[in-house]
Amino acid sequence: MKIYIRLKKRCPAVLTLRLKVIQMSKLPDLGFSKGTIVETIVSSYSADGQPNAAPMGVIMENEQHIIIRFYNSSSTYRNILSKKCAVVNVTSDVETFYRTTFKEANPTGKIPLEWFEKAENVDAPRLRSAEATVEIALAEMKPIDEERTEAVCDVKLVKATKTVPKAYCRALFATVEAIIHATRVKAYLNGDEKQREQALKLLEIIKDYRVLVNRLAPNSRYAEIMSDLTKLVNSWRVES
Repeated sequence: MKIYIRLKKRCPAVLTLRLKVIQMSKLPDLGFSKGTIVETIVSSYSADGQPNAAPMGVIMENEQHIIIRFYNSSSTYRNILSKKCAVVNVTSDVETFYRTTFKEANPTGKIPLEWFEKAENVDAPRLRSAEATVEIALAEMKPIDEERTEAVCDVKLVKATKTVPKAYCRALFATVEAIIHATRVKAYLNGDEKQREQALKLLEIIKDYRVLVNRLAPNSRYAEIMSDLTKLVNSWRVES
Protein backbone atom coordinates (compact mmCIF):
# COMPACT_ATOMS: atom_id res chain seq x y z
CA MET A 1 0.00 0.00 0.00
CA LYS A 2 1.45 3.34 -1.08
CA ILE A 3 0.60 6.63 0.59
CA TYR A 4 1.08 9.96 -1.10
CA ILE A 5 0.91 13.24 0.82
CA ARG A 6 0.82 16.62 -0.89
CA LEU A 7 1.37 19.90 0.93
CA LYS A 8 0.18 23.15 -0.57
CA LYS A 9 1.34 26.53 0.68
CA ARG A 10 -1.58 28.90 1.23
CA CYS A 11 0.33 31.83 2.75
CA PRO A 12 3.91 32.36 4.04
CA ALA A 13 3.14 31.00 7.50
CA VAL A 14 0.46 28.39 6.76
CA LEU A 15 0.73 24.95 5.18
CA THR A 16 -2.47 23.08 4.38
CA LEU A 17 -2.45 19.28 4.28
CA ARG A 18 -4.39 18.09 1.25
CA LEU A 19 -6.02 14.72 0.85
CA LYS A 20 -3.80 11.67 1.22
CA VAL A 21 -4.18 9.38 -1.75
CA ILE A 22 -3.84 5.72 -0.86
CA GLN A 23 -3.36 3.09 -3.52
CA MET A 24 -5.06 -0.07 -2.27
CA SER A 25 -4.97 -3.60 -3.59
CA LYS A 26 -8.17 -5.06 -2.17
CA LEU A 27 -11.83 -4.17 -2.61
CA PRO A 28 -12.70 -5.16 1.00
CA ASP A 29 -10.68 -2.13 2.15
CA LEU A 30 -13.51 -0.03 0.65
CA GLY A 31 -16.33 -1.98 2.29
CA PHE A 32 -17.01 -4.45 -0.53
CA SER A 33 -17.80 -8.04 0.45
CA LYS A 34 -18.56 -11.08 -1.68
CA GLY A 35 -22.14 -11.26 -2.93
CA THR A 36 -23.18 -7.98 -1.29
CA ILE A 37 -24.74 -5.13 -3.30
CA VAL A 38 -23.10 -1.78 -2.59
CA GLU A 39 -24.41 1.53 -3.86
CA THR A 40 -21.93 3.31 -6.12
CA ILE A 41 -21.84 5.69 -9.06
CA VAL A 42 -20.61 4.18 -12.33
CA SER A 43 -19.00 6.61 -14.78
CA SER A 44 -18.25 5.94 -18.43
CA TYR A 45 -17.66 7.58 -21.81
CA SER A 46 -20.10 7.38 -24.69
CA ALA A 47 -18.85 6.31 -28.11
CA ASP A 48 -18.22 9.97 -28.96
CA GLY A 49 -16.38 10.66 -25.69
CA GLN A 50 -19.09 12.32 -23.61
CA PRO A 51 -18.82 11.52 -19.87
CA ASN A 52 -21.76 10.06 -18.03
CA ALA A 53 -22.35 8.93 -14.45
CA ALA A 54 -25.24 7.03 -12.89
CA PRO A 55 -25.82 5.46 -9.46
CA MET A 56 -25.76 1.66 -9.60
CA GLY A 57 -25.56 -1.21 -7.19
CA VAL A 58 -22.53 -3.38 -7.88
CA ILE A 59 -21.47 -6.75 -6.49
CA MET A 60 -18.00 -8.03 -5.66
CA GLU A 61 -17.76 -11.54 -7.14
CA ASN A 62 -14.24 -11.83 -5.76
CA GLU A 63 -11.37 -9.41 -5.20
CA GLN A 64 -10.53 -9.37 -8.91
CA HIS A 65 -14.06 -9.10 -10.35
CA ILE A 66 -17.10 -6.85 -10.01
CA ILE A 67 -20.58 -7.57 -11.35
CA ILE A 68 -22.87 -4.81 -12.66
CA ARG A 69 -26.45 -5.45 -13.71
CA PHE A 70 -28.18 -2.83 -15.81
CA TYR A 71 -31.12 -2.22 -18.12
CA ASN A 72 -30.24 -2.45 -21.80
CA SER A 73 -31.90 0.93 -22.35
CA SER A 74 -29.44 2.70 -20.03
CA SER A 75 -26.60 4.93 -21.19
CA THR A 76 -24.18 3.02 -18.97
CA TYR A 77 -24.97 -0.24 -20.77
CA ARG A 78 -24.37 1.33 -24.17
CA ASN A 79 -21.18 3.03 -23.01
CA ILE A 80 -19.64 -0.10 -21.47
CA LEU A 81 -20.62 -2.11 -24.54
CA SER A 82 -18.81 0.47 -26.67
CA LYS A 83 -15.77 1.32 -24.54
CA LYS A 84 -15.41 -2.01 -22.67
CA CYS A 85 -14.58 -0.21 -19.41
CA ALA A 86 -15.83 2.13 -16.70
CA VAL A 87 -15.08 3.49 -13.23
CA VAL A 88 -16.97 2.53 -10.08
CA ASN A 89 -16.99 5.60 -7.83
CA VAL A 90 -17.51 5.24 -4.08
CA THR A 91 -18.96 8.25 -2.30
CA SER A 92 -21.17 9.15 0.65
CA ASP A 93 -22.07 12.54 -0.82
CA VAL A 94 -25.85 12.63 -1.25
CA GLU A 95 -25.62 15.65 -3.58
CA THR A 96 -23.58 13.59 -6.04
CA PHE A 97 -26.06 10.72 -5.86
CA TYR A 98 -28.97 13.07 -6.50
CA ARG A 99 -27.48 15.01 -9.41
CA THR A 100 -26.14 11.94 -11.18
CA THR A 101 -29.47 10.15 -10.78
CA PHE A 102 -31.65 13.02 -11.98
CA LYS A 103 -29.72 15.02 -14.56
CA GLU A 104 -32.53 17.60 -14.62
CA ALA A 105 -31.52 18.59 -11.07
CA ASN A 106 -28.43 20.24 -12.56
CA PRO A 107 -28.71 23.88 -13.73
CA THR A 108 -27.91 22.91 -17.34
CA GLY A 109 -29.77 19.62 -17.26
CA LYS A 110 -26.44 17.78 -17.47
CA ILE A 111 -23.76 16.71 -15.02
CA PRO A 112 -21.09 19.45 -14.98
CA LEU A 113 -18.04 18.47 -17.04
CA GLU A 114 -15.76 19.75 -14.28
CA TRP A 115 -17.00 16.91 -12.07
CA PHE A 116 -15.00 14.47 -14.21
CA GLU A 117 -11.37 13.66 -14.84
CA LYS A 118 -9.70 10.96 -16.91
CA ALA A 119 -9.09 7.62 -15.23
CA GLU A 120 -5.53 6.32 -15.06
CA ASN A 121 -5.70 2.83 -16.55
CA VAL A 122 -8.94 2.67 -18.54
CA ASP A 123 -10.67 4.85 -21.14
CA ALA A 124 -13.32 6.16 -18.77
CA PRO A 125 -13.95 9.24 -16.60
CA ARG A 126 -13.89 9.21 -12.82
CA LEU A 127 -15.58 11.62 -10.42
CA ARG A 128 -13.17 14.12 -8.89
CA SER A 129 -15.14 14.16 -5.64
CA ALA A 130 -15.22 10.39 -5.16
CA GLU A 131 -13.80 9.05 -1.92
CA ALA A 132 -12.58 5.98 -3.79
CA THR A 133 -12.51 4.74 -7.38
CA VAL A 134 -12.33 1.29 -8.91
CA GLU A 135 -11.24 1.20 -12.54
CA ILE A 136 -12.73 -1.79 -14.36
CA ALA A 137 -12.54 -3.45 -17.77
CA LEU A 138 -15.34 -5.54 -19.29
CA ALA A 139 -14.60 -9.27 -19.23
CA GLU A 140 -17.98 -10.76 -20.15
CA MET A 141 -21.58 -9.78 -20.89
CA LYS A 142 -24.38 -12.15 -19.88
CA PRO A 143 -28.06 -11.54 -20.75
CA ILE A 144 -30.38 -11.78 -17.74
CA ASP A 145 -33.61 -11.38 -19.70
CA GLU A 146 -34.87 -9.31 -22.64
CA GLU A 147 -34.43 -6.05 -20.74
CA ARG A 148 -31.37 -6.57 -18.54
CA THR A 149 -27.73 -7.61 -18.86
CA GLU A 150 -25.06 -8.63 -16.38
CA ALA A 151 -21.49 -7.45 -16.90
CA VAL A 152 -18.56 -9.21 -15.27
CA CYS A 153 -15.65 -6.78 -15.02
CA ASP A 154 -11.97 -7.15 -14.19
CA VAL A 155 -10.65 -4.83 -11.47
CA LYS A 156 -7.72 -2.85 -12.89
CA LEU A 157 -6.99 -0.25 -10.22
CA VAL A 158 -8.35 0.63 -6.78
CA LYS A 159 -7.63 4.04 -5.26
CA ALA A 160 -9.00 5.88 -2.25
CA THR A 161 -8.63 9.24 -0.57
CA LYS A 162 -7.98 9.60 3.12
CA THR A 163 -10.73 11.95 4.21
CA VAL A 164 -11.71 13.38 7.57
CA PRO A 165 -14.31 11.09 9.21
CA LYS A 166 -17.88 12.40 9.27
CA ALA A 167 -20.43 11.78 12.00
CA TYR A 168 -23.20 9.52 10.74
CA CYS A 169 -26.66 11.01 10.26
CA ARG A 170 -29.63 8.81 9.40
CA ALA A 171 -30.82 11.54 7.04
CA LEU A 172 -28.07 10.45 4.63
CA PHE A 173 -29.42 6.89 4.46
CA ALA A 174 -33.02 8.11 4.14
CA THR A 175 -32.21 10.53 1.31
CA VAL A 176 -30.19 8.02 -0.70
CA GLU A 177 -32.91 5.38 -0.29
CA ALA A 178 -35.55 7.89 -1.40
CA ILE A 179 -33.49 8.72 -4.52
CA ILE A 180 -33.18 5.02 -5.39
CA HIS A 181 -36.92 4.43 -4.86
CA ALA A 182 -37.73 7.46 -7.01
CA THR A 183 -35.94 5.93 -10.01
CA ARG A 184 -38.34 2.99 -9.79
CA VAL A 185 -41.36 5.26 -9.39
CA LYS A 186 -40.56 6.99 -12.68
CA ALA A 187 -40.48 3.64 -14.50
CA TYR A 188 -43.48 2.06 -12.74
CA LEU A 189 -45.90 4.97 -13.20
CA ASN A 190 -46.00 4.26 -16.93
CA GLY A 191 -46.28 0.51 -16.49
CA ASP A 192 -49.17 -1.89 -16.04
CA GLU A 193 -51.64 -1.84 -13.15
CA LYS A 194 -49.39 -3.91 -10.88
CA GLN A 195 -46.44 -1.61 -11.49
CA ARG A 196 -48.56 1.49 -10.85
CA GLU A 197 -49.65 -0.01 -7.52
CA GLN A 198 -46.00 -0.58 -6.67
CA ALA A 199 -45.24 3.03 -7.62
CA LEU A 200 -47.86 4.26 -5.14
CA LYS A 201 -46.32 2.14 -2.37
CA LEU A 202 -42.88 3.58 -3.16
CA LEU A 203 -44.31 7.10 -3.07
CA GLU A 204 -45.56 6.45 0.45
CA ILE A 205 -42.11 5.22 1.47
CA ILE A 206 -40.51 8.35 -0.01
CA LYS A 207 -43.03 10.44 1.94
CA ASP A 208 -42.05 8.68 5.16
CA TYR A 209 -38.36 9.26 4.44
CA ARG A 210 -39.04 12.95 3.91
CA VAL A 211 -40.73 13.15 7.32
CA LEU A 212 -37.71 11.42 8.85
CA VAL A 213 -35.23 13.74 7.14
CA ASN A 214 -37.13 16.85 8.17
CA ARG A 215 -37.11 15.64 11.76
CA LEU A 216 -33.44 14.65 11.85
CA ALA A 217 -31.95 17.35 9.66
CA PRO A 218 -34.29 20.33 9.20
CA ASN A 219 -32.94 23.18 7.05
CA SER A 220 -30.17 20.91 5.75
CA ARG A 221 -29.16 19.99 2.20
CA TYR A 222 -30.79 16.60 2.85
CA ALA A 223 -34.10 18.36 3.47
CA GLU A 224 -33.70 20.51 0.36
CA ILE A 225 -33.04 17.46 -1.81
CA MET A 226 -36.06 15.65 -0.36
CA SER A 227 -38.21 18.69 -1.12
CA ASP A 228 -36.93 18.85 -4.72
CA LEU A 229 -37.38 15.09 -5.10
CA THR A 230 -40.99 15.29 -3.89
CA LYS A 231 -41.75 17.97 -6.49
CA LEU A 232 -40.10 15.85 -9.16
CA VAL A 233 -42.07 12.67 -8.43
CA ASN A 234 -45.29 14.67 -8.17
CA SER A 235 -44.65 16.06 -11.66
CA TRP A 236 -44.32 12.49 -12.96
CA ARG A 237 -47.70 11.63 -11.45
CA VAL A 238 -49.28 14.52 -13.35
CA GLU A 239 -47.61 13.43 -16.59
CA SER A 240 -48.70 9.82 -16.19
